[in-house]
Amino acid sequence: ARKDLRRDLNMRFTVRGLYESQESVKDSLSGTNLLVPGLFTASALVPSASNSVNSTGTQVRQIGMFAGIDLEFKERYILNTQIRRDGSSLFGTANQWANYGRGSLAWRASEEPFWPLKNTINDFKFRAAIGQAGNRPSFSQQYQTFSISNGTVSANTLGNKNLRPELSTEIELGFDAEILHKYGLTVTHAHGIVTSELLQVPPSASSGFSNQWKNAGQLDNATWEFSLNVPLIERRDLQYSARFNFDQTKSNITGIAAGIAPYYYGSTYYVASNVKYGEIYGRQFLNKCSQLPTAFQSQCGTSTSNFQKNQDGLIVWTGGYALTDGITKNLWMAVNGAATAPFGVVESWGNPIVLRDSLGHAITSQSFGSALPDLRYSVAQTFTFKKLSAYVLLDAVKGNSVWNQGRAWSFGDFMNKEEGQASASVSTARPLGYFFRVGAPDNQGVGGLYDLLGTNTVSVENASYIKLREVSIGYRIGKIGGQGDWTVSFIGRNLKTWTGYKAFDPEVGATGGASGSAALNAVDNYGFPNLRSLTFQLSSSF
Repeated sequence: ARKDLRRDLNMRFTVRGLYESQESVKDSLSGTNLLVPGLFTASALVPSASNSVNSTGTQVRQIGMFAGIDLEFKERYILNTQIRRDGSSLFGTANQWANYGRGSLAWRASEEPFWPLKNTINDFKFRAAIGQAGNRPSFSQQYQTFSISNGTVSANTLGNKNLRPELSTEIELGFDAEILHKYGLTVTHAHGIVTSELLQVPPSASSGFSNQWKNAGQLDNATWEFSLNVPLIERRDLQYSARFNFDQTKSNITGIAAGIAPYYYGSTYYVASNVKYGEIYGRQFLNKCSQLPTAFQSQCGTSTSNFQKNQDGLIVWTGGYALTDGITKNLWMAVNGAATAPFGVVESWGNPIVLRDSLGHAITSQSFGSALPDLRYSVAQTFTFKKLSAYVLLDAVKGNSVWNQGRAWSFGDFMNKEEGQASASVSTARPLGYFFRVGAPDNQGVGGLYDLLGTNTVSVENASYIKLREVSIGYRIGKIGGQGDWTVSFIGRNLKTWTGYKAFDPEVGATGGASGSAALNAVDNYGFPNLRSLTFQLSSSF
Protein backbone atom coordinates (compact mmCIF):
# COMPACT_ATOMS: atom_id res chain seq x y z
CA ALA A 1 0.00 0.00 0.00
CA ARG A 2 1.39 3.39 -1.06
CA LYS A 3 0.42 6.80 0.25
CA ASP A 4 1.69 10.33 -0.37
CA LEU A 5 1.38 11.87 3.08
CA ARG A 6 2.33 15.22 1.60
CA ARG A 7 3.87 16.49 -1.62
CA ASP A 8 7.45 15.53 -0.65
CA LEU A 9 6.77 12.67 1.82
CA ASN A 10 5.97 9.20 0.45
CA MET A 11 5.09 6.09 2.44
CA ARG A 12 4.84 2.41 1.54
CA PHE A 13 3.35 -0.21 3.89
CA THR A 14 4.07 -3.88 3.21
CA VAL A 15 2.63 -7.05 4.70
CA ARG A 16 3.77 -10.49 3.56
CA GLY A 17 3.29 -14.07 4.60
CA LEU A 18 5.23 -17.22 3.78
CA TYR A 19 4.50 -20.88 4.40
CA GLU A 20 6.88 -23.69 3.51
CA SER A 21 6.41 -27.44 3.66
CA GLN A 22 9.24 -29.82 2.82
CA GLU A 23 9.08 -33.59 2.85
CA SER A 24 11.83 -36.03 1.96
CA VAL A 25 11.57 -39.82 1.84
CA LYS A 26 14.48 -41.99 0.75
CA ASP A 27 14.65 -45.78 0.49
CA SER A 28 17.55 -47.93 -0.64
CA LEU A 29 18.11 -51.66 -0.98
CA SER A 30 21.29 -53.45 -1.99
CA GLY A 31 22.49 -57.01 -2.18
CA THR A 32 24.63 -59.49 -4.09
CA ASN A 33 24.30 -63.00 -5.55
CA LEU A 34 21.19 -63.03 -7.72
CA LEU A 35 19.27 -66.31 -8.06
CA VAL A 36 18.50 -65.53 -11.70
CA PRO A 37 21.22 -63.61 -13.57
CA GLY A 38 19.90 -60.40 -15.10
CA LEU A 39 16.80 -60.27 -12.86
CA PHE A 40 17.36 -57.18 -10.71
CA THR A 41 14.54 -57.44 -8.17
CA ALA A 42 14.66 -57.75 -4.41
CA SER A 43 13.02 -61.16 -4.50
CA ALA A 44 15.89 -62.50 -6.66
CA LEU A 45 18.50 -61.82 -3.98
CA VAL A 46 20.05 -64.77 -2.19
CA PRO A 47 19.53 -64.24 1.57
CA SER A 48 22.82 -62.88 2.90
CA ALA A 49 24.21 -60.78 5.71
CA SER A 50 25.66 -58.45 3.07
CA ASN A 51 22.16 -57.40 1.94
CA SER A 52 21.07 -54.04 3.33
CA VAL A 53 17.85 -52.07 3.58
CA ASN A 54 17.88 -48.37 4.52
CA SER A 55 15.31 -45.61 4.65
CA THR A 56 15.13 -42.02 5.88
CA GLY A 57 12.31 -39.54 6.16
CA THR A 58 12.16 -35.86 7.13
CA GLN A 59 9.37 -33.31 7.43
CA VAL A 60 9.96 -29.57 7.87
CA ARG A 61 7.25 -26.93 8.33
CA GLN A 62 7.95 -23.19 8.46
CA ILE A 63 5.88 -20.03 8.55
CA GLY A 64 6.93 -16.40 8.38
CA MET A 65 5.02 -13.13 8.79
CA PHE A 66 6.44 -9.73 7.83
CA ALA A 67 5.30 -6.11 8.17
CA GLY A 68 7.26 -3.04 7.16
CA ILE A 69 7.08 0.70 6.52
CA ASP A 70 9.24 2.69 4.07
CA LEU A 71 9.37 6.48 4.19
CA GLU A 72 11.03 8.86 1.74
CA PHE A 73 11.24 12.62 2.39
CA LYS A 74 12.39 15.07 -0.28
CA GLU A 75 14.16 12.19 -2.09
CA ARG A 76 17.11 12.47 0.24
CA TYR A 77 15.92 11.06 3.58
CA ILE A 78 15.03 7.36 3.35
CA LEU A 79 13.79 5.25 6.25
CA ASN A 80 12.99 1.53 6.22
CA THR A 81 11.62 -0.56 9.09
CA GLN A 82 10.40 -4.14 9.31
CA ILE A 83 9.33 -6.67 11.92
CA ARG A 84 9.23 -10.41 11.32
CA ARG A 85 7.88 -13.42 13.21
CA ASP A 86 9.02 -16.91 12.28
CA GLY A 87 7.82 -20.34 13.34
CA SER A 88 9.60 -23.57 12.43
CA SER A 89 9.49 -27.24 13.26
CA LEU A 90 13.31 -27.08 13.29
CA PHE A 91 13.15 -25.14 16.58
CA GLY A 92 12.81 -27.09 19.82
CA THR A 93 9.24 -27.83 20.88
CA ALA A 94 9.54 -25.35 23.76
CA ASN A 95 10.72 -22.48 21.50
CA GLN A 96 8.95 -22.74 18.14
CA TRP A 97 8.59 -18.98 17.48
CA ALA A 98 11.16 -16.22 17.05
CA ASN A 99 10.85 -12.45 16.49
CA TYR A 100 13.21 -10.19 14.53
CA GLY A 101 13.35 -6.54 13.54
CA ARG A 102 15.37 -4.20 11.37
CA GLY A 103 15.66 -0.53 10.54
CA SER A 104 17.77 1.50 8.13
CA LEU A 105 18.33 5.16 7.38
CA ALA A 106 19.95 6.74 4.32
CA TRP A 107 20.77 10.41 3.82
CA ARG A 108 21.71 11.76 0.39
CA ALA A 109 23.75 14.62 1.75
CA SER A 110 24.88 15.78 -1.68
CA GLU A 111 21.25 16.73 -2.47
CA GLU A 112 21.20 19.29 0.34
CA PRO A 113 21.29 22.95 -0.81
CA PHE A 114 24.18 23.62 1.60
CA TRP A 115 26.40 20.74 0.31
CA PRO A 116 29.81 22.45 -0.10
CA LEU A 117 31.57 19.89 -2.31
CA LYS A 118 29.36 19.70 -5.39
CA ASN A 119 32.32 20.10 -7.77
CA THR A 120 34.47 17.39 -6.14
CA ILE A 121 32.17 14.94 -4.35
CA ASN A 122 29.12 15.32 -6.55
CA ASP A 123 27.18 12.40 -5.01
CA PHE A 124 27.38 11.35 -1.38
CA LYS A 125 25.04 9.06 0.54
CA PHE A 126 25.46 8.15 4.19
CA ARG A 127 23.70 5.01 5.41
CA ALA A 128 23.13 3.33 8.75
CA ALA A 129 21.26 0.17 9.60
CA ILE A 130 20.55 -2.18 12.45
CA GLY A 131 18.97 -5.56 11.89
CA GLN A 132 18.44 -9.03 13.25
CA ALA A 133 18.49 -12.40 11.54
CA GLY A 134 18.17 -15.97 12.72
CA ASN A 135 20.14 -19.05 11.75
CA ARG A 136 17.86 -22.02 12.31
CA PRO A 137 19.07 -25.38 13.66
CA SER A 138 19.53 -28.27 11.26
CA PHE A 139 16.96 -31.06 11.13
CA SER A 140 18.43 -33.47 13.70
CA GLN A 141 19.91 -31.06 16.26
CA GLN A 142 16.85 -30.93 18.57
CA TYR A 143 16.39 -34.71 18.70
CA GLN A 144 17.99 -37.51 20.65
CA THR A 145 19.90 -39.67 18.20
CA PHE A 146 21.10 -43.25 18.44
CA SER A 147 23.13 -45.64 16.34
CA ILE A 148 22.08 -49.20 15.57
CA SER A 149 24.84 -51.66 14.71
CA ASN A 150 24.39 -55.44 14.60
CA GLY A 151 21.28 -55.13 16.71
CA THR A 152 22.98 -53.00 19.38
CA VAL A 153 21.66 -49.49 20.15
CA SER A 154 24.13 -46.84 21.37
CA ALA A 155 23.48 -43.23 22.36
CA ASN A 156 24.92 -40.36 20.28
CA THR A 157 23.32 -36.93 20.68
CA LEU A 158 21.23 -35.82 23.66
CA GLY A 159 18.05 -34.04 22.57
CA ASN A 160 17.19 -30.44 23.44
CA LYS A 161 13.56 -29.26 23.36
CA ASN A 162 14.67 -25.70 24.25
CA LEU A 163 16.76 -25.27 21.11
CA ARG A 164 16.14 -21.98 19.30
CA PRO A 165 17.74 -20.21 16.36
CA GLU A 166 20.97 -18.29 16.62
CA LEU A 167 20.27 -14.56 16.79
CA SER A 168 22.55 -12.21 14.87
CA THR A 169 22.25 -8.48 15.55
CA GLU A 170 24.28 -6.29 13.22
CA ILE A 171 24.94 -2.57 13.10
CA GLU A 172 26.20 -1.28 9.77
CA LEU A 173 27.56 2.17 8.92
CA GLY A 174 28.85 3.30 5.57
CA PHE A 175 28.79 5.73 2.71
CA ASP A 176 28.69 5.73 -1.10
CA ALA A 177 30.39 8.53 -2.99
CA GLU A 178 31.03 9.62 -6.55
CA ILE A 179 34.09 11.83 -6.94
CA LEU A 180 34.65 14.24 -9.84
CA HIS A 181 31.72 12.64 -11.67
CA LYS A 182 34.07 9.74 -12.33
CA TYR A 183 35.32 7.67 -9.39
CA GLY A 184 32.98 5.54 -7.26
CA LEU A 185 33.89 4.77 -3.64
CA THR A 186 31.99 2.60 -1.15
CA VAL A 187 33.04 2.09 2.47
CA THR A 188 31.16 -0.12 4.96
CA HIS A 189 31.81 -1.12 8.55
CA ALA A 190 29.63 -3.78 10.16
CA HIS A 191 29.63 -4.90 13.77
CA GLY A 192 27.68 -8.06 14.49
CA ILE A 193 26.92 -9.86 17.71
CA VAL A 194 25.69 -13.45 17.51
CA THR A 195 23.93 -14.66 20.63
CA SER A 196 22.45 -18.09 21.34
CA GLU A 197 25.05 -19.55 18.98
CA LEU A 198 24.48 -23.24 18.21
CA LEU A 199 27.35 -25.30 19.61
CA GLN A 200 27.83 -29.05 19.91
CA VAL A 201 28.91 -29.35 23.53
CA PRO A 202 29.75 -32.31 25.76
CA PRO A 203 26.86 -33.01 28.20
CA SER A 204 27.33 -34.46 31.67
CA ALA A 205 28.78 -37.96 31.67
CA SER A 206 25.76 -39.24 33.60
CA SER A 207 23.52 -38.57 30.57
CA GLY A 208 25.12 -41.42 28.65
CA PHE A 209 25.37 -39.28 25.49
CA SER A 210 28.54 -38.01 23.84
CA ASN A 211 27.30 -34.56 22.76
CA GLN A 212 24.34 -32.17 22.72
CA TRP A 213 23.40 -29.13 20.64
CA LYS A 214 22.83 -26.03 22.77
CA ASN A 215 22.40 -22.28 22.32
CA ALA A 216 25.61 -21.86 24.24
CA GLY A 217 27.89 -19.32 22.59
CA GLN A 218 28.29 -15.66 21.77
CA LEU A 219 30.33 -14.27 18.88
CA ASP A 220 31.53 -10.79 18.06
CA ASN A 221 32.20 -10.05 14.37
CA ALA A 222 33.75 -6.90 12.92
CA THR A 223 33.93 -6.38 9.15
CA TRP A 224 35.40 -3.67 6.92
CA GLU A 225 34.58 -3.48 3.21
CA PHE A 226 36.01 -1.09 0.62
CA SER A 227 35.18 -0.80 -3.06
CA LEU A 228 36.66 1.64 -5.60
CA ASN A 229 35.56 1.93 -9.22
CA VAL A 230 38.05 3.70 -11.50
CA PRO A 231 37.26 4.49 -15.15
CA LEU A 232 40.72 4.65 -16.74
CA ILE A 233 39.76 5.37 -20.34
CA GLU A 234 36.46 6.91 -21.46
CA ARG A 235 36.19 7.52 -25.19
CA ARG A 236 33.46 7.01 -27.72
CA ASP A 237 34.76 3.67 -29.03
CA LEU A 238 37.11 2.72 -26.20
CA GLN A 239 36.36 2.24 -22.50
CA TYR A 240 38.52 0.67 -19.84
CA SER A 241 37.69 0.55 -16.12
CA ALA A 242 38.85 -1.30 -13.01
CA ARG A 243 37.08 -2.11 -9.78
CA PHE A 244 39.01 -2.85 -6.57
CA ASN A 245 37.39 -4.63 -3.62
CA PHE A 246 38.77 -5.33 -0.16
CA ASP A 247 37.20 -6.87 2.92
CA GLN A 248 38.34 -8.08 6.30
CA THR A 249 36.43 -9.89 9.05
CA LYS A 250 37.57 -10.61 12.59
CA SER A 251 35.51 -12.99 14.70
CA ASN A 252 35.89 -13.69 18.42
CA ILE A 253 34.11 -15.96 20.87
CA THR A 254 33.09 -13.57 23.63
CA GLY A 255 31.28 -16.01 25.88
CA ILE A 256 29.93 -19.51 26.41
CA ALA A 257 26.99 -20.55 28.56
CA ALA A 258 27.43 -21.12 32.28
CA GLY A 259 28.27 -24.67 33.22
CA ILE A 260 30.03 -25.45 29.91
CA ALA A 261 33.78 -25.86 30.26
CA PRO A 262 36.06 -24.90 27.36
CA TYR A 263 36.38 -27.75 24.88
CA TYR A 264 37.73 -28.78 21.49
CA TYR A 265 35.48 -29.73 18.61
CA GLY A 266 36.57 -31.68 15.58
CA SER A 267 39.90 -32.17 17.45
CA THR A 268 40.94 -28.95 15.71
CA TYR A 269 39.10 -25.92 17.08
CA TYR A 270 38.87 -24.61 20.63
CA VAL A 271 35.76 -23.05 22.18
CA ALA A 272 36.29 -20.74 25.15
CA SER A 273 35.66 -17.12 26.07
CA ASN A 274 37.96 -14.53 24.46
CA VAL A 275 39.25 -16.92 21.80
CA LYS A 276 39.34 -16.12 18.07
CA TYR A 277 36.79 -18.17 16.18
CA GLY A 278 38.23 -20.49 13.54
CA GLU A 279 41.70 -20.75 15.12
CA ILE A 280 43.32 -24.14 14.44
CA TYR A 281 45.02 -26.07 17.23
CA GLY A 282 47.18 -29.20 17.33
CA ARG A 283 50.73 -30.37 17.95
CA GLN A 284 53.51 -28.03 16.99
CA PHE A 285 56.81 -29.15 15.52
CA LEU A 286 59.70 -26.93 16.56
CA ASN A 287 60.79 -24.47 13.87
CA LYS A 288 62.69 -21.96 16.02
CA CYS A 289 65.59 -22.43 18.43
CA SER A 290 63.75 -20.26 20.97
CA GLN A 291 61.09 -22.98 21.30
CA LEU A 292 63.62 -25.31 22.92
CA PRO A 293 63.96 -25.29 26.72
CA THR A 294 66.27 -22.49 27.86
CA ALA A 295 69.13 -24.88 28.68
CA PHE A 296 69.13 -26.20 25.08
CA GLN A 297 68.79 -22.97 23.14
CA SER A 298 72.55 -22.36 23.11
CA GLN A 299 72.97 -25.78 21.45
CA CYS A 300 70.94 -24.74 18.42
CA GLY A 301 71.53 -22.75 15.26
CA THR A 302 74.85 -23.52 13.61
CA SER A 303 75.96 -26.34 11.28
CA THR A 304 77.84 -27.97 14.18
CA SER A 305 75.13 -27.54 16.83
CA ASN A 306 73.25 -30.41 18.45
CA PHE A 307 69.99 -28.97 17.06
CA GLN A 308 69.72 -27.56 13.53
CA LYS A 309 67.04 -26.36 11.11
CA ASN A 310 66.50 -28.78 8.21
CA GLN A 311 65.34 -28.20 4.64
CA ASP A 312 61.67 -28.15 5.75
CA GLY A 313 62.35 -25.41 8.28
CA LEU A 314 62.01 -27.79 11.27
CA ILE A 315 64.40 -28.02 14.22
CA VAL A 316 65.87 -31.55 14.48
CA TRP A 317 68.44 -33.22 16.71
CA THR A 318 71.75 -33.92 14.91
CA GLY A 319 74.16 -34.53 17.80
CA GLY A 320 76.54 -31.96 16.31
CA TYR A 321 76.84 -33.72 12.96
CA ALA A 322 75.88 -32.11 9.68
CA LEU A 323 72.40 -32.62 8.28
CA THR A 324 74.03 -34.39 5.32
CA ASP A 325 75.71 -37.07 7.47
CA GLY A 326 72.67 -39.31 8.01
CA ILE A 327 73.74 -42.10 5.64
CA THR A 328 77.50 -41.65 5.45
CA LYS A 329 77.90 -41.83 9.25
CA ASN A 330 75.05 -44.28 9.89
CA LEU A 331 73.07 -41.87 12.06
CA TRP A 332 69.51 -42.64 11.04
CA MET A 333 68.87 -45.01 13.94
CA ALA A 334 70.68 -42.88 16.56
CA VAL A 335 68.81 -41.46 19.56
CA ASN A 336 69.95 -38.99 22.18
CA GLY A 337 70.08 -39.82 25.87
CA ALA A 338 67.47 -38.63 28.33
CA ALA A 339 70.01 -36.24 29.88
CA THR A 340 70.60 -34.51 26.54
CA ALA A 341 66.98 -34.67 25.35
CA PRO A 342 64.89 -31.48 25.46
CA PHE A 343 61.67 -31.82 27.48
CA GLY A 344 63.08 -35.10 28.85
CA VAL A 345 61.88 -37.01 25.79
CA VAL A 346 64.35 -39.06 23.74
CA GLU A 347 64.57 -37.89 20.11
CA SER A 348 65.64 -39.79 16.99
CA TRP A 349 68.32 -38.30 14.74
CA GLY A 350 66.97 -35.91 12.12
CA ASN A 351 63.31 -36.36 13.07
CA PRO A 352 60.81 -33.60 13.94
CA ILE A 353 60.53 -32.52 17.57
CA VAL A 354 57.22 -31.73 19.24
CA LEU A 355 56.81 -28.63 21.41
CA ARG A 356 56.15 -29.74 25.00
CA ASP A 357 55.58 -28.30 28.45
CA SER A 358 57.82 -28.71 31.50
CA LEU A 359 56.27 -32.13 32.20
CA GLY A 360 56.98 -33.37 28.68
CA HIS A 361 53.36 -33.23 27.50
CA ALA A 362 52.69 -32.07 23.94
CA ILE A 363 51.35 -28.49 23.94
CA THR A 364 48.07 -28.14 22.04
CA SER A 365 46.81 -24.94 23.67
CA GLN A 366 48.44 -22.58 21.15
CA SER A 367 46.94 -21.96 17.73
CA PHE A 368 49.10 -21.94 14.60
CA GLY A 369 46.59 -21.06 11.89
CA SER A 370 43.10 -19.78 11.23
CA ALA A 371 40.29 -20.83 8.91
CA LEU A 372 39.36 -17.16 8.55
CA PRO A 373 41.70 -15.13 6.32
CA ASP A 374 43.35 -11.89 7.37
CA LEU A 375 41.89 -10.21 4.29
CA ARG A 376 40.32 -10.74 0.87
CA TYR A 377 40.74 -8.54 -2.16
CA SER A 378 39.90 -8.59 -5.85
CA VAL A 379 40.50 -6.62 -9.03
CA ALA A 380 37.94 -6.68 -11.84
CA GLN A 381 38.77 -5.07 -15.18
CA THR A 382 36.38 -4.31 -18.02
CA PHE A 383 37.50 -3.37 -21.54
CA THR A 384 35.32 -2.36 -24.50
CA PHE A 385 36.47 -1.45 -28.00
CA LYS A 386 33.69 -0.88 -30.49
CA LYS A 387 31.96 -4.30 -30.74
CA LEU A 388 34.62 -6.15 -28.73
CA SER A 389 34.37 -6.53 -24.95
CA ALA A 390 36.54 -8.25 -22.37
CA TYR A 391 36.35 -8.89 -18.63
CA VAL A 392 39.05 -10.19 -16.25
CA LEU A 393 38.60 -10.97 -12.54
CA LEU A 394 41.49 -11.65 -10.16
CA ASP A 395 40.72 -12.36 -6.53
CA ALA A 396 42.88 -13.30 -3.58
CA VAL A 397 42.75 -14.53 -0.01
CA LYS A 398 45.61 -13.93 2.43
CA GLY A 399 46.40 -15.34 5.83
CA ASN A 400 44.12 -18.39 6.16
CA SER A 401 45.05 -22.01 6.80
CA VAL A 402 43.67 -25.39 5.72
CA TRP A 403 44.28 -28.80 7.26
CA ASN A 404 45.63 -30.81 4.32
CA GLN A 405 44.28 -34.13 5.55
CA GLY A 406 44.86 -35.81 2.20
CA ARG A 407 48.58 -35.07 2.33
CA ALA A 408 48.82 -36.17 5.97
CA TRP A 409 47.03 -39.44 5.22
CA SER A 410 49.29 -40.13 2.26
CA PHE A 411 52.33 -40.12 4.59
CA GLY A 412 50.78 -43.03 6.51
CA ASP A 413 49.97 -44.96 3.32
CA PHE A 414 53.40 -44.28 1.76
CA MET A 415 51.63 -42.64 -1.17
CA ASN A 416 53.31 -39.23 -1.06
CA LYS A 417 56.05 -38.30 -3.51
CA GLU A 418 57.82 -36.42 -0.68
CA GLU A 419 58.61 -39.83 0.84
CA GLY A 420 60.22 -41.12 -2.34
CA GLN A 421 64.02 -40.94 -2.13
CA ALA A 422 64.85 -42.04 -5.68
CA SER A 423 65.86 -38.55 -6.75
CA ALA A 424 67.62 -37.72 -3.47
CA SER A 425 71.38 -37.85 -3.04
CA VAL A 426 73.22 -39.62 -0.24
CA SER A 427 73.49 -36.30 1.58
CA THR A 428 69.84 -35.23 1.20
CA ALA A 429 68.01 -38.55 1.67
CA ARG A 430 65.89 -38.91 4.79
CA PRO A 431 64.67 -41.96 6.72
CA LEU A 432 61.08 -43.09 6.18
CA GLY A 433 60.45 -42.59 9.88
CA TYR A 434 60.75 -38.86 9.30
CA PHE A 435 57.39 -39.07 7.50
CA PHE A 436 55.80 -42.02 9.29
CA ARG A 437 56.52 -44.02 12.41
CA VAL A 438 54.15 -45.73 14.82
CA GLY A 439 53.95 -44.35 18.32
CA ALA A 440 56.64 -42.43 20.17
CA PRO A 441 58.80 -42.93 23.27
CA ASP A 442 56.22 -41.16 25.42
CA ASN A 443 53.23 -42.73 23.61
CA GLN A 444 51.72 -39.31 22.96
CA GLY A 445 50.77 -40.11 19.40
CA VAL A 446 53.59 -38.58 17.40
CA GLY A 447 54.26 -40.58 14.24
CA GLY A 448 56.59 -38.42 12.15
CA LEU A 449 54.90 -35.87 9.89
CA TYR A 450 51.95 -38.29 9.63
CA ASP A 451 51.36 -37.68 13.36
CA LEU A 452 48.68 -40.39 13.49
CA LEU A 453 46.54 -38.13 11.29
CA GLY A 454 46.46 -35.29 13.78
CA THR A 455 46.60 -31.57 13.05
CA ASN A 456 50.11 -30.16 13.30
CA THR A 457 52.23 -27.34 11.93
CA VAL A 458 53.13 -29.37 8.83
CA SER A 459 49.73 -30.81 7.86
CA VAL A 460 48.01 -27.45 8.50
CA GLU A 461 49.21 -25.29 5.62
CA ASN A 462 49.01 -21.67 4.63
CA ALA A 463 46.21 -21.57 2.05
CA SER A 464 46.65 -18.01 0.77
CA TYR A 465 46.10 -17.74 -2.96
CA ILE A 466 45.58 -15.51 -5.96
CA LYS A 467 43.13 -16.78 -8.59
CA LEU A 468 42.43 -15.85 -12.15
CA ARG A 469 38.76 -16.34 -11.40
CA GLU A 470 37.22 -15.40 -14.73
CA VAL A 471 38.16 -14.21 -18.22
CA SER A 472 35.50 -13.50 -20.83
CA ILE A 473 35.78 -12.14 -24.35
CA GLY A 474 32.70 -11.19 -26.35
CA TYR A 475 31.99 -9.82 -29.79
CA ARG A 476 28.71 -8.20 -30.77
CA ILE A 477 27.76 -9.48 -34.22
CA GLY A 478 24.48 -7.61 -34.48
CA LYS A 479 21.66 -8.82 -36.71
CA ILE A 480 21.85 -12.18 -38.47
CA GLY A 481 19.48 -12.50 -41.40
CA GLY A 482 17.90 -9.24 -40.33
CA GLN A 483 16.87 -10.67 -36.95
CA GLY A 484 18.05 -10.27 -33.37
CA ASP A 485 21.09 -8.69 -31.77
CA TRP A 486 23.65 -11.49 -31.60
CA THR A 487 26.74 -11.75 -29.40
CA VAL A 488 29.33 -14.54 -29.34
CA SER A 489 31.39 -15.03 -26.16
CA PHE A 490 34.17 -17.23 -24.79
CA ILE A 491 34.27 -17.56 -20.99
CA GLY A 492 36.90 -19.23 -18.83
CA ARG A 493 36.53 -19.71 -15.07
CA ASN A 494 38.98 -20.85 -12.40
CA LEU A 495 41.78 -20.68 -14.96
CA LYS A 496 44.89 -20.31 -12.80
CA THR A 497 45.80 -20.40 -9.11
CA TRP A 498 48.99 -19.06 -7.57
CA THR A 499 49.55 -20.58 -4.13
CA GLY A 500 52.08 -22.36 -1.96
CA TYR A 501 49.43 -24.87 -0.85
CA LYS A 502 50.52 -28.44 -1.65
CA ALA A 503 47.19 -30.03 -2.63
CA PHE A 504 44.93 -29.47 -5.65
CA ASP A 505 43.07 -26.38 -4.51
CA PRO A 506 43.34 -24.22 -1.36
CA GLU A 507 39.71 -23.14 -1.76
CA VAL A 508 38.23 -26.24 -0.14
CA GLY A 509 36.48 -27.27 3.05
CA ALA A 510 34.58 -30.16 4.57
CA THR A 511 30.86 -29.45 4.78
CA GLY A 512 28.77 -29.99 7.90
CA GLY A 513 30.71 -30.77 11.06
CA ALA A 514 30.44 -28.99 14.37
CA SER A 515 30.72 -25.56 12.75
CA GLY A 516 28.21 -26.38 9.99
CA SER A 517 30.37 -24.47 7.51
CA ALA A 518 32.85 -25.61 4.89
CA ALA A 519 34.61 -22.25 5.12
CA LEU A 520 35.15 -22.65 8.87
CA ASN A 521 35.90 -26.36 8.86
CA ALA A 522 38.86 -25.66 6.53
CA VAL A 523 39.59 -29.36 6.05
CA ASP A 524 40.83 -30.71 2.72
CA ASN A 525 39.66 -34.31 2.99
CA TYR A 526 39.45 -35.49 -0.61
CA GLY A 527 36.73 -33.09 -1.66
CA PHE A 528 36.62 -32.61 -5.42
CA PRO A 529 38.62 -29.48 -6.32
CA ASN A 530 37.04 -26.57 -8.15
CA LEU A 531 36.75 -27.26 -11.86
CA ARG A 532 38.32 -25.22 -14.61
CA SER A 533 35.59 -24.50 -17.16
CA LEU A 534 35.70 -23.15 -20.71
CA THR A 535 32.39 -22.03 -22.20
CA PHE A 536 31.29 -20.94 -25.66
CA GLN A 537 28.14 -18.83 -25.61
CA LEU A 538 25.92 -17.50 -28.38
CA SER A 539 23.15 -15.16 -27.27
CA SER A 540 20.67 -12.77 -28.78
CA SER A 541 17.88 -10.37 -27.87
CA PHE A 542 14.83 -9.69 -30.03
